[in-house]
Amino acid sequence: MIRRAAEEPTAAPAELPPALRAHNPFTDNRVAGTASADADVAAVHAAAFQRLTELAAETVSAGRGLGVVLWGEAGVGKSHLLARLGRWAADGRAVFVPLHNLQAAPERLPASVLRAVVGLLTLGRTARFAGTPLYHLAHAGALAAVDGHPGRIAWPRLQSAYAAWLDRRGAAGLPLFDRTPYEVLYRFFRSAERATRGRGNGADAALAVRWLSGSVLDAAECRSLDLPPPGRLEDAAPDAERARHVLVTLSHLAACKGRPFILAFDQVDNLDEEQFAALARFLEALIDAAPNLLVVTAGVQSTLQDWTQRRVVQESAWDRLAQSKLQVQRVRAAEAVQIVRARLDAFLAPWADTEDVRRLRAADPLFPLGRAWQERALGGKDEVRPRDAVNAAREGWRHEQDELARLGDEWLATWAQRQGIEPPQRREATPEEVQAAVDQATEEWMAKHAARRRREAGGLPPDADQLAGLVYALLRQCEEDERARILGLMRVQPPRVNRRPLYDVDLRQRGPGGADVRTGIAALAEAHGNAITAVLRRLTEEAPPLDRLFLVTDKRLPLRLGAKGQEYFDRLRNADGRRFRHFEIALDEYLTLDALRAVEGQADSGELEADLPTGPRPVTAADVRASHRRRGRYLRSELLRAVLFAEESVSADGSTTA
Repeated sequence: MIRRAAEEPTAAPAELPPALRAHNPFTDNRVAGTASADADVAAVHAAAFQRLTELAAETVSAGRGLGVVLWGEAGVGKSHLLARLGRWAADGRAVFVPLHNLQAAPERLPASVLRAVVGLLTLGRTARFAGTPLYHLAHAGALAAVDGHPGRIAWPRLQSAYAAWLDRRGAAGLPLFDRTPYEVLYRFFRSAERATRGRGNGADAALAVRWLSGSVLDAAECRSLDLPPPGRLEDAAPDAERARHVLVTLSHLAACKGRPFILAFDQVDNLDEEQFAALARFLEALIDAAPNLLVVTAGVQSTLQDWTQRRVVQESAWDRLAQSKLQVQRVRAAEAVQIVRARLDAFLAPWADTEDVRRLRAADPLFPLGRAWQERALGGKDEVRPRDAVNAAREGWRHEQDELARLGDEWLATWAQRQGIEPPQRREATPEEVQAAVDQATEEWMAKHAARRRREAGGLPPDADQLAGLVYALLRQCEEDERARILGLMRVQPPRVNRRPLYDVDLRQRGPGGADVRTGIAALAEAHGNAITAVLRRLTEEAPPLDRLFLVTDKRLPLRLGAKGQEYFDRLRNADGRRFRHFEIALDEYLTLDALRAVEGQADSGELEADLPTGPRPVTAADVRASHRRRGRYLRSELLRAVLFAEESVSADGSTTA
């Protein structure tokens, strides 16, 4: 394993060949998250990046929301630009919220976006909120209420100043202004701040986060936050209006700090058409109302253009989302060399001062690839995709690994003399090798995606809508699998606005005996016992006849059952031991479901490639689904396995933990 130069400043030359044999710095040809800047070259796409930062600054200086579409072909660096924007924002320049792989039903996307935003701003915490981005935003509001003068202020005085500040803001006629999110955020700040000083347990801060995320609070919890009593819990559903008001409020608070509030949606072409249309309508209202909001929508240009030409999205919504358009182009060959050089520099840093490496790099800065590699890979090309340059460098590196294996200790001494020798042509891959390469590419991408999600604290919060959407999308992937015997599949529509459907997914299959089997899948992620009881009561009393009913909950929000809730749960469980099953999804299972769906979207956008002896091969969405079946990945999920293939296998008490 290669360590940084700061950790190993005196690495010996003899350590380079083993490191080169064990590691290829060009294996990763795409960006996953905002963490690493090792391979970032500021000169590449500099104009597009500068325009992004200018638009972010304009939202603050002009006091308005803006939308920008970042598009181009697959592999040109759209996600890389978003990662660079995230690192730029992390230096205190902006509040940056990256969002991806949204799976909720169209009518529930706004609430799912809200939960993801609040989850990221609280770093996924359920307590100890001081120091989180949400805490700093709430503090900015409190500071603005006292004209920006920090210091020790008694809470009653601060509350009076805050109320007067809200009066002034309300009188100013701000679009979508709503006092309630501001007041909840004030109570969040007060509770979190007092908890840090040992003067409270932070319970109100946790309640505030739940409310800001769109969750249901009962009457006592509402009183604790000075909120009006809730309506009928059985009517409770994610509220798009609350999502708009909370997000606009967060944007206003970022403006108090003089910072843009950036919502970055990557690979939106992975959404269904109906999902994108709903998201666009929701974002249109946000952009119109928020004074310093920048919405960045990134995706493959051909797909987005097709959607606009076919009027998938309303013209007014598209005009707001795409008020500015930034086309990410291929890079010049010289810029591609800079990208390769950046990775070489990072890899060779531990040996930069050794005599052999210093001599060889002085003669050929592209060592150990070499100028001969550059001529073969990039010679005669005016422009290339950055991904193609990285792929070519990966192949060149592998050639040097082969040479190292052949020559052993002579590799370094003979490197310069061998640069004019054409590497041997690689043979065509067999069908079995193609399948193996597709399987490996899919597995590796899923592992990296899951690791990114795990690092991205709060990016995958407990969310029934997202969870139900993932299950639905994965069952759709399985429709072509004859073993699943799927006859029909649909999302269940809510009976009316702001009311949840009885269950989320309706599945019909041919059973083992030939009879049709109808399955309902209900996802639930509520912290409040009364809300859970209301859902269970409706399932008990109102659900249509089903052969099987799956209740799917998030292990991070255990099913809190009071006496009445337990009664309904027992009634469901005891009605028919084969009919009801409760699955409690742990985070690892959630990450698996998320990655199974996300990698299909990655392939569908043309962003996934298999590594073959003859070079990279695009992996299609059909390839991914076939790989999932071939490698048994659907069966790794206990939930999918039970839904699709093991309806007769039910535990004694009707429950299990995935």
